[in-house]
Amino acid sequence: MAALAATATVSLTGGTAGATVLAATGAARTTDPFSTATIERQATRALEQAQALFGDGPSTAERRSATRSVGRREPTLVLRDLARLAGDLPTATQRATAARILARPDDHLPRDPDPDVVDPKYRHSSPVGSDCSEHFCVHWVEDGSPNAVSGDGDVTTVPAWVRTTSDTMEHVYGVEVGRLGYRAPLSDGSIGRPGDPADHVDVYLADLGRKGIYGYCTSDEPDADPPTRQVYGYCVLDNDYAHTQFPVHTKLQNLQVTAAHEFFHLVQFGYDWWEDPWLMEGTAAWMEDEVYDGVNDNRQYLAESPLANPYVPLDYTGDGYQPYGAWIFWRFLSEWSGPGRASDPSVVRQVWEAAVGKRYSAGALRTVLQDRHTSAPRAFAAFGTWIRDPGRYFSEGRAYRAAPLDGWFTLTSTHRSTGTHGTPLDHLSHSFIRFTPGSRLTGRWRLRVSVDMAGPARGSVAQLIVHLRSGHVSVVPVDLGRRGNGTRTVGFRHGSVKRVELDLVNASVRFRCDQGTEQSCQGTSYDDGLRARFRATVVR
Repeated sequence: MAALAATATVSLTGGTAGATVLAATGAARTTDPFSTATIERQATRALEQAQALFGDGPSTAERRSATRSVGRREPTLVLRDLARLAGDLPTATQRATAARILARPDDHLPRDPDPDVVDPKYRHSSPVGSDCSEHFCVHWVEDGSPNAVSGDGDVTTVPAWVRTTSDTMEHVYGVEVGRLGYRAPLSDGSIGRPGDPADHVDVYLADLGRKGIYGYCTSDEPDADPPTRQVYGYCVLDNDYAHTQFPVHTKLQNLQVTAAHEFFHLVQFGYDWWEDPWLMEGTAAWMEDEVYDGVNDNRQYLAESPLANPYVPLDYTGDGYQPYGAWIFWRFLSEWSGPGRASDPSVVRQVWEAAVGKRYSAGALRTVLQDRHTSAPRAFAAFGTWIRDPGRYFSEGRAYRAAPLDGWFTLTSTHRSTGTHGTPLDHLSHSFIRFTPGSRLTGRWRLRVSVDMAGPARGSVAQLIVHLRSGHVSVVPVDLGRRGNGTRTVGFRHGSVKRVELDLVNASVRFRCDQGTEQSCQGTSYDDGLRARFRATVVR
């Protein structure tokens, strides 16, 4: 789950988000991503990112004054990056700071020896209570400190909020592991509080709200980069979700969506904890709706999604642009994959199963789509149709804004052509153009649309969406030749056609991996900045 508001953000990619089309996202890096100097810089930035979230910084009110969804990083991924890179920090002092940040927030762990070092996990010195249910052990303190849970002061009795947290986590487990069939999180063995069951997930309660954080899960696996890329972990949730710190939704609702989101990160750790951010965050935000459909907290992320920015690659993360908004693609995929109007959430689980090991997110998606007798270009083209008319297709689409147009032309009997226009298209992105018939096109007029794109082998797709005044909508593909050229003609009579829209699609999932980015496979696309030109003409 995201932090409440902005903190200092350090991008590991160095990418630049453009105002229109991100044609530069596929540019090759000028530094070796595996050199010692580069890795040390990445490790140092990971530490700085973690200190910005968990160290001294702006107050909650100051953080909330910034845009909630811009300029922040997911605490879970910040700690993941730090855990994996901590051993590459260049100084002993930095490594010690990282160890303190990564330590569990429990009083049986060693104390900070240096009082000038901020305790990032709000460690306490009073007795800790533990309440173990079927799958979880919730740990809390009630000594009057900022981390205290409201209770009777005796940790041998369980406060109501601890019970609520435990019940919520069990419900989340029942949906994600039980009904949806995901793997249970890996056991941490004897780590945790002495006497607790070894196979239970540890959940710690602390005043995260004062740092603008809802919750997080992380791992203290000794080998933070195991060959299997699978680790155990634990979670930390806020101790009360007080309205003064979390003004949107009720206390229970904030707990619910945070638990659904963060526990799913723990589930992800059992598949591949070094997966790409857009898959990890996009599916975690998607999971919030699967477990607690009525809260709809994930709608805040639509401002950074293809619904708002269809020209931004679906998997892009960097320079303040966050991966949470990718959840709308997973919502599309689960609803599009189902029979009729029914949703099929199992397709997301299949992507995670396919992503185990060294197969990256986009590659796993491609494999699953092929197994379902479809393809990435077909699915991504359908996604474009949905995001341009969300109210027609998504189950909750009336609450979503349609993706914006890149151009709008009204064609008449005297102004019959748009001329030739175009824009470069990056991977996993769309460009939408609308054509409207003038009021005097009342005869047997037709619209001829010609496109000039990169070849289909590079992910190019073009389609026309014809909206009739009757309300009927049809999708008409533009067949592209080997070099990406194609022409299609459709009816365009004013009395029957309301509008025709052209969707230019770059559905490429081909990557040069391990380039130090936060896109799919930490790579750069082979197919960014591709030509996408069109010309529309009214003909009889």
